[in-house]
Amino acid sequence: MTPIRLAIVGCGAAARGCHVPALPPLVGDLQLTALIDRDPRQARAALDLYRELGGADADRVVIATDPAEVADAFDAAVVVVPHTLHAQTVEPLLAAGKHVLLEKPMSTSAEDARRLAARAVTPVLAMAHPRRLFPAYAWVKRLIDGGDLGEVVRVDWAEGHPYAWEPVTWSMFDRRLAGGGVLTDTGSHVFDTLLWWLGPDVEVVRYEDNSLGGVETDASSHLRFGSVDVHCEFSRLRDLGISCKVTGTKATATIGTDFPAGECSLITADGVELHRGDVDGVAPAQDEWELLFTEQLVNFAAAIRGSAPVHSGPEDGVRVVELIQDCYGGGTADERSAPQPWTTRGDDAKAGPALAGRTVAVTGASGFIGGRLVERLILGTQARVRPVVRGFGRAARLSVLPQERLEFRQADLLDTNGLRAAFEGCDTVVHCAFGNTGTEAERWAMSVEGTAGVLAAARAAGVRRVVHLSTVDVYDPTVTGELTEESPARPADPADREYEQQKLAAERLVLDAHGLGLETVVLQPGVVYGPWGGQWTTAQLQRPEGDFAALPAGGGTGVCNAVYVDDLTDAVLLAIEAEAAAGQRFLVGNGEPLGWGGYFDAIRSLRGLGGPRAQSAGDPVPDWELELYRSAARAQYDKARHMLGFTARTSFAEGIALTRQWADWAGHLPKAGA
Repeated sequence: MTPIRLAIVGCGAAARGCHVPALPPLVGDLQLTALIDRDPRQARAALDLYRELGGADADRVVIATDPAEVADAFDAAVVVVPHTLHAQTVEPLLAAGKHVLLEKPMSTSAEDARRLAARAVTPVLAMAHPRRLFPAYAWVKRLIDGGDLGEVVRVDWAEGHPYAWEPVTWSMFDRRLAGGGVLTDTGSHVFDTLLWWLGPDVEVVRYEDNSLGGVETDASSHLRFGSVDVHCEFSRLRDLGISCKVTGTKATATIGTDFPAGECSLITADGVELHRGDVDGVAPAQDEWELLFTEQLVNFAAAIRGSAPVHSGPEDGVRVVELIQDCYGGGTADERSAPQPWTTRGDDAKAGPALAGRTVAVTGASGFIGGRLVERLILGTQARVRPVVRGFGRAARLSVLPQERLEFRQADLLDTNGLRAAFEGCDTVVHCAFGNTGTEAERWAMSVEGTAGVLAAARAAGVRRVVHLSTVDVYDPTVTGELTEESPARPADPADREYEQQKLAAERLVLDAHGLGLETVVLQPGVVYGPWGGQWTTAQLQRPEGDFAALPAGGGTGVCNAVYVDDLTDAVLLAIEAEAAAGQRFLVGNGEPLGWGGYFDAIRSLRGLGGPRAQSAGDPVPDWELELYRSAARAQYDKARHMLGFTARTSFAEGIALTRQWADWAGHLPKAGA
């Protein structure tokens, strides 16, 4: 049997994670002969992986940037390009008689999908819907078809977790390339499964997502398949679990929807447990991840030879695209919009300068403060915004934003050349990134050496101003009473390379860099809290309950110089433009009196805890932390008010209320009755 010559068109993360590893076992059936990508570096990386995995005849694989360049080198292709390029990539392949295995979704337009299906008369067009090969999915299909569940009346499907797949480029989050967000991506798999299980008779009852003009990270849909109500929840940001419950008149089946599914259950309507545990794979279902894609390719090859039908054909792809399009197009924009008041506060547009004609780069844009600053710049100013991130996966949160003025760049703080390229054409850099992971030495390098790199890159790129996010912790912790920018600094300690010393060293670099064609401004916030917050929000919501017996409560405790994240970003927006700010540093916060007891009482309230006496003590809270909560230094913000025009606009009560709304949505708060 002569092997079918195969090309992979699009050699990014999905191709290298799924399709390339599936090829080596297929010697004699399919032979990889071409790797095609508009970026030859991606094709070479795919070839390196194929060679590393022992792929046959790796030295004979050709690399090209367009399928037409090497049309004589292959008979069939796996197409893994960005979603909006599917139709324009596949149509000429089919016209040239090439067989195609197409990654989901078939296209981002039902019209394009139907046109592709009409083209696939002689060449085989197969859809990559590998979940049909998951053992648990095949098990449910058999239960439905065999009548074991009785009449299916409801399906509840939830799939959500913080985005973990690290894409090679930003294309997965770019509406112009992805077409949509989590519904287009995860929903394609889910909708294909539902159509496979329940049939093509479907209507959209309700759909809602959180897109603000970009691609949605969260979506919910209520569908009706005949008389079956189906409720789906998807997220790239929240942990919703990964489960599907199919309720019938005779029994209910529940599965995990990842791979492998883990525990599955089948329970009769009167409570008798018929099954709990794994389910065995029955052909064509597969028990190993790589084998899913190997089996998919085996089936594709068999369909090309005319010996078997494809697992999922063009008509299946069309139905999925039509259902997705019905979701996106149903109802009014307001009806489809999921409210997130912590992101779209009504007065955002009034918060800072318009910044028309300006281009602002933000380091650490995938983090707490940097991410909120990007949101504020896009939603409340006219600036072009260049988020600079180490990896695209953690920046999924920002993909919901309108994207006309967003220009993502990937760079490492320790790569000055990469930073310079990221900063080219920017007049302002806001430096929010610092070392918060890895060893002490690695954190120091990111915070201190990284700041030096940012300054050098900014100067080399012709940036006018760098606004640096420092901290109140650079001041001597023994200060009592009023704390101002003239208060003594924390003593430098070469033996101490932890957070406070990192920020102290970085701030000095920034202030020393002022002049010589570069303006610098330093902002020194205290305790920054709010949605997506780390140390002073999420960490407190997740810390052991027993800690709260020892943490401050009520009045008469140390001073908490807290600032809601939006107030800090207000100060950043002002510092970008205020001429008088050049070369200066500013304490930034809310002058509202707040003690640590009040702060932790608010956290207790969010968590539904009583006061300290209601809590059983856990492991001792470290002495250094308790010492922090005895601080008597009250920061003063007169300089920021006079030179920046800054006044905090968010009371602690309002900030906590917004934080509560976010934390409830994000799943960080206890459920009622739990």
